[in-house]
Amino acid sequence: MLVQAPAGSGKTTLLAQRYLRLLAHSDAPERILALTFTRRAAQEMRERVLLALRAARLEACPTGMNRRTWDLAVAARRHLDAARLDVERQPSRLRIETIDAFNAWLA
Repeated sequence: MLVQAPAGSGKTTLLAQRYLRLLAHSDAPERILALTFTRRAAQEMRERVLLALRAARLEACPTGMNRRTWDLAVAARRHLDAARLDVERQPSRLRIETIDAFNAWLA
């Protein structure tokens, strides 16, 4: 999926939600690849995914968190826990990186 939109339009939220949806169905988080242009964007997206997964342990959606993001994180958390996958302890399993980093890995 390609997302193009101006700054502040919710691209990172949308991509984090898509990533969480895929995590809810994947037995290997490494098979999900999210590419961004900048290290800052990749780091922000990784942080949002991890924050949502931590929030998914709570009984209710935290104030200030997008409800859809929380719902997707709860589903992803259930799946990851059932599969005994701990991406919070092993965040490198989340393939959220820059195009340049991916190309370097590919080469």
